[in-house]
Amino acid sequence: MADRSEILRPLRPELVPVPAAGQLGICPVCHSSRNDDFATCYPCAQAAYLDPPAVLPVTMSVAGRAVHHHLRMYKDSPDDATRERLGTRLAALLSLFMEKHADCIGEWDVVTCVPSPARVALAPVVAKLKRFYQRDEQLLRSRAGTGDRTLDPDQFEVARVLDGVQVLLLDDTLTTGAKLFSAVAALRAAGATVVGPVVLGRHVQTSWGPSEEMMSWLGERTWDEDRCARCDGERREVGTFF
Repeated sequence: MADRSEILRPLRPELVPVPAAGQLGICPVCHSSRNDDFATCYPCAQAAYLDPPAVLPVTMSVAGRAVHHHLRMYKDSPDDATRERLGTRLAALLSLFMEKHADCIGEWDVVTCVPSPARVALAPVVAKLKRFYQRDEQLLRSRAGTGDRTLDPDQFEVARVLDGVQVLLLDDTLTTGAKLFSAVAALRAAGATVVGPVVLGRHVQTSWGPSEEMMSWLGERTWDEDRCARCDGERREVGTFF
């Protein structure tokens, strides 16, 4: 089997660095664009009552581009070989990120994925990582009849009491954050400390003005495996902090 760098090679040029918090136009919770008149983006403001943690995206996922395609088709392609190929690339990306940024993510006891009502799409990707071997446990299950686009901790059942357990929470894509932040709240209610959460891609829709502006400067930058949004996120003006 090809090594990780070779597996990741077709996707690497398409990866977009993630903006750092602490600058105008960037949401400190999800690291995507926001209107400068508000402290966070609108979806994160809607989730404020749940006290959402700062999310750690691996890359930005721009609508219609290669990362967005990978994050959709690794689970939805009708072709088995395509799903396997794209899923393996995403696993290589997640493996690299976990290796390079373990200190940024923090200590954790068990890793779990955010499920949808129909499946746990990221589970086959997570299963490819040696780092997660025997530390992977599906702690969340969607309740029957609930949607996944509304902020509601009750949309999830938690498998067991998690008092004192540090749970690394993973998801493939963050769009509105409703499902992810509801999962965080459900795990916390069961006693867990949520670590991360790590998402492979923060979705970006460039038809919105602030996102178009954000991508105008991000698009000129190169994704660097040694940098993440927590340790050294991208800044519009290098050397500035506000």
